[in-house]
Amino acid sequence: MKTLLVILLFPAMALCQGFLPRWELSLSGDVNSISSNNSYVSFDFRSGFYPILGEGLSIEPELSYGRTKGINAADISGNLSYGVEMGYWPVVPFVLLGYGLGDGIPFYEPMTRATKNSTDVSVLNVGLGAKVMAFGGRGLIRLEYRYQGFSENFSGFTGHVYGRRLLLGIAILL
Repeated sequence: MKTLLVILLFPAMALCQGFLPRWELSLSGDVNSISSNNSYVSFDFRSGFYPILGEGLSIEPELSYGRTKGINAADISGNLSYGVEMGYWPVVPFVLLGYGLGDGIPFYEPMTRATKNSTDVSVLNVGLGAKVMAFGGRGLIRLEYRYQGFSENFSGFTGHVYGRRLLLGIAILL
């Protein structure tokens, strides 16, 4: 009887789900050199909300801050992210898509500042990466490749800047 009980319970224990998050708070950043005498630093703060438990779909408002040549830029984006099998595996691949507005381009040389209106720069975010479970399953190490398309609109002129960034960060699951 004990053997039968172990045979029946072991698969059930193996398939038990891990921690299914409702919220994820993360901070990512990158530091890079654009040319021999110019570098930038950029931070992205996200709070992700998982509306359906057990699914990897997350709504992620994001605040981005960048600084180069002593000039600051900030962007606010609304992103949708999908992590495959979130809560079930130690490494979770994910994709991200979003759009936002801001007042500058965080890595452009020279850093452009739009007019005094804080929404003169629009940004398209497309990314993919992996979240690695750490710190007992409640923390993540986040590695992300991000493609960004910035469009700047001022004085009737529209400029476009495209960037590819590698972001490294940490996240906490709540």
